[in-house]
Amino acid sequence: MKTFQALMAVALLPLLTACEGWQDFELDPYLPTVTFDNLEILDVNWEGVEADFVFNVNNPNPVDVNLARFDYGLAFQDVEWLNGDSPEGLALGASGSSELALPVSFQFQDLYDLVQAVRGQDNIDFGLQGSFGFDTPAGPIDLPYAEAGDFPAPRKPGISLNSLKVQDIALTGADLSLKLDVDNAHGSALGLAALDYDLSLSGVELGSGYIADLGTVDGDSQTRVAIPVHVDFLGSAAALYSVLQGEKLDVDLRATLDVDTPFGVLPLTVNEFGQVNVER
Repeated sequence: MKTFQALMAVALLPLLTACEGWQDFELDPYLPTVTFDNLEILDVNWEGVEADFVFNVNNPNPVDVNLARFDYGLAFQDVEWLNGDSPEGLALGASGSSELALPVSFQFQDLYDLVQAVRGQDNIDFGLQGSFGFDTPAGPIDLPYAEAGDFPAPRKPGISLNSLKVQDIALTGADLSLKLDVDNAHGSALGLAALDYDLSLSGVELGSGYIADLGTVDGDSQTRVAIPVHVDFLGSAAALYSVLQGEKLDVDLRATLDVDTPFGVLPLTVNEFGQVNVER
């Protein structure tokens, strides 16, 4: 009985809309519906993101209905980012649901330049709106949609050389502490771990080192971390002994570390070279 009613509703729609009192005939149960399901993050790194806006389109009719038109406009922080349409359409099965994924990808720096994102934010607000168009035996039907939420916005922490502290020095070697300044523009804290590094002082390769945990940087703040370094004058270069007596020292740090962010652990590459003060 319901199948017959659905078929009659679709077939008689042109006649019903032309007659007075057609509103008394309940058509809504037989119209396709569209709901926003979720924002699926496929890949995110310091440079950019790939994601799908996933919609659920339900066709309650016992016959297939084609999605013939789909248009969209995506804005971040109320600034339009992109818009378009999909003329190819999507076939919806009878009496069931179908998923439609709108893929997006972009570079964060381009987005930040556009919306002038401020410090202390983990996410950027988005607005997505448009319409789905169906071609039915009764004619075209367009269903508007409008969704809002927030999008992940990773910001690479700034890491720079600060100074080199001489903890202890002797004729055979020295214990040093290389101080780094870390700037976290996120609203949430960032954890720094698994630092794997190579270090050179005044052109002398000191070799590699590893630190399991460098600590946490609070949200929207700067902090200073230290890398302990041991210099073996016999194994490295006796010239470093005299170099460490000076006021300045060339430091070349090449490293990777894992940064624990609100969006998962992201690897970060550090390449810092510069002249730093030697503290005693």
